[in-house]
Amino acid sequence: MEGDKLATLSRVDIQKIEKYWIDHEHNKRQLKFREWELIHPFSEADSNIGGGKSNRISNTTEQKALALSEDKLYQNLKQIVNVIEDLYQELDNDSKTIVDMRYWCKSDFYEWEDIADKLFMSRHKVLRKRNLLIDETAKRIGWV
Repeated sequence: MEGDKLATLSRVDIQKIEKYWIDHEHNKRQLKFREWELIHPFSEADSNIGGGKSNRISNTTEQKALALSEDKLYQNLKQIVNVIEDLYQELDNDSKTIVDMRYWCKSDFYEWEDIADKLFMSRHKVLRKRNLLIDETAKRIGWV
């Protein structure tokens, strides 16, 4: 992660990016469901029994790939999920602890002071690391 501060993010932008981190598991499920919807589209039952050939092209791998690549919701979710996963893998242990405690902990919600105590660092330093995480996430999803 680069350390340059990006002043272009508003408070709302920061909250939205934090929500991407918080909702990561939900977004992964939503991505899988959307993929299933696109690959298995609903089709009306054929009432033309024995009456000739269907005018629909068979559902080839190419058509499935095209459906996925053209769907904006699918592509946006995929980008967000991939950015979060890739970035998490690149984080140092302290930053991973921040993500785990603040965004991904199922049983409790940790305050910044609690995280700082766990990491033996100041609240200010924890927030600086969080800001770097938010800035890098914004950069990778193309917001800045």
